[in-house]
Amino acid sequence: MDALLEWSWLIIAFPLLGLLINLISTGYTRERMAGIVASMAAAASFGMALMVFAALLSRPPEARLVEVTLYQWAIVPPLTAEVGLRIDPLSIAMALIVTLVGTLIHVYSIGYMAGDPHIRRFFMFLNLFLASMLLLVLADNFLILFVGWELVGLCSYLLIGFWFETPYNAWAGRKAFIVNRIGDFGFTLGLLLLFWTFGTFRYGPIFEAAEHGAVEAGVATLITLLLFAGVTGKSAQIPLYVWLPDAMAGPTPVSALIHAATMVTAGVYLIARAHPLFELAPLTQGVITLVGAATALWAALIAIGQFDLKRVLAFSTISQLGYMVAAAGAGAVGAAIFHLGTHAFFKALLFLGAGSVIHALEHAHRHHPDASPFDPNDMRRMGGLARRMPTTFWTFGIGAAALAGLPPLAGFWSKDEILAALGKAGGWTALAYGLLVAAAFLTAFYMTRQVAMIFAGAPRSAAAGHAHESPAVMTVPLMIFAFFSVGVGWINAPGLGALSAWLELGYPPVFHPEQALLATLVALAGIGTAWAIYRPQAWPEGVEDPLRPALRGFFTALTRKLYVDELYDVLFVRPFERAARAVADVVEPYGIDGAVHAVARLVGSLASGVRRWSSGYVRQYGLSVLIGAVLLVFYILWMLR
Repeated sequence: MDALLEWSWLIIAFPLLGLLINLISTGYTRERMAGIVASMAAAASFGMALMVFAALLSRPPEARLVEVTLYQWAIVPPLTAEVGLRIDPLSIAMALIVTLVGTLIHVYSIGYMAGDPHIRRFFMFLNLFLASMLLLVLADNFLILFVGWELVGLCSYLLIGFWFETPYNAWAGRKAFIVNRIGDFGFTLGLLLLFWTFGTFRYGPIFEAAEHGAVEAGVATLITLLLFAGVTGKSAQIPLYVWLPDAMAGPTPVSALIHAATMVTAGVYLIARAHPLFELAPLTQGVITLVGAATALWAALIAIGQFDLKRVLAFSTISQLGYMVAAAGAGAVGAAIFHLGTHAFFKALLFLGAGSVIHALEHAHRHHPDASPFDPNDMRRMGGLARRMPTTFWTFGIGAAALAGLPPLAGFWSKDEILAALGKAGGWTALAYGLLVAAAFLTAFYMTRQVAMIFAGAPRSAAAGHAHESPAVMTVPLMIFAFFSVGVGWINAPGLGALSAWLELGYPPVFHPEQALLATLVALAGIGTAWAIYRPQAWPEGVEDPLRPALRGFFTALTRKLYVDELYDVLFVRPFERAARAVADVVEPYGIDGAVHAVARLVGSLASGVRRWSSGYVRQYGLSVLIGAVLLVFYILWMLR
């Protein structure tokens, strides 16, 4: 079994192999087979991750750390950059989540992307996305982690703007890329300071030095704050969360992959991986906890006013990432990873369920168009889909209930563990706990609102009235994700605690009946309040949203995402555009081009002067030789004096 650990690099290699096969394939069948090839590559990666997990499980707990050095990348003293993998409980747990969720999303995409003229390019990017995330989680040093970190950023840009023919989609891809560059600038500075402090990027020596107190508290605080800047970008925390709602411009399977298993989970993983460093910086931990809790409440509040099906889920992801980040900041790293895992399954289920609804509405609209404007993402144009899409309805309902935290579904166990960890602490952590409880109420509210608007009542458009269930290639992954959304939480339920024992990142989970009762009552209160407002009998005909008359201007602010994009536009985007325009209009023509033209004129003038001596007259050339000889004689005499 131990020999398998030396072959763990195949977990990354299989998706790259799928990309290569699709890249070099030719002939008529290449478009039809692209999804199958990519899905098989993802499945092979999951199978290899399972075997590596089994090999690691067969070892005693103290021997479950294996470092596999593949090759030396570069030697630039004092830096020796190696490409190596760290096989331990945390990296393998992440690899299993990424490959399992990724494989099911690949299979679902075969049905969702059927007929797209660029389907082969789509699956190539999807395989690259999977391989990049696996490189990030399996790396044995911060430098290779950063390579994976940047590659998932590149893949998100390529996939968010996949349908770049539409200008908004291309703009959304650029926005995601640029906003992440802001966070990654801080991350890069943190890595440089990390190397300056420890003289290496490798996890082992850095964590060993940190555990032995070989770094000053102030330096550790600065390093971790800079690393957290990268987390705010990748994991969409305040103030850099604004790219994630617009990332919905990409195909829905891309949204599912970004939100469930790749990209946004990278920041949470970074905090978990580097927790020996973060434990040395209590100030950073406090900042992380408060930022995560504030993000959870802020995003949940905005989700209440959204009408786009996928945007509601996007703000939900931002909110749930806030839970994970707050838990990791408070030291409950095991609880954060637990919620990351359960969230991966029910959020993938919700996004793929949303894709099933969008797919059905688009298909129905092509055959039964009406005169009104059609937007397959607009929940105001849905309704009554429970009877027409029963499989999508009940699987989506399970995902919504799991996200709301209803027992005994997966979200209940992981969210309860986070609240229990924060609830027993005081100070700033108590404030974060209060924010997370409020976010739990809003989560149950907006998910019930979403289910009611999509599936309950009568159809509110011709497309909704003629929609039908999606094909089996899409509904079977929904059922598998629904199964995991019900059962995966029991892995770390109190009394079992298998995940906590495996990760060894925290105390075994303990059941707190008071906390569980409070969380359940909060979720039920959110569900009951939303159903009282959005049930078909209480929704007046012709009213856009029954909550708008009650909240008035504040509801409008929620639909506009509390004007944060407009604020950033005034504070940052427009000044930058003005500065760029000034450079383009002044510096470039008069500075850069002016300098180039001045050099050209100088050379031209010198050439014109020299050209006069090239007249063709022998006497002029003789005079030149005589003058040169005289100057040479005077030079020699000067040197010999």
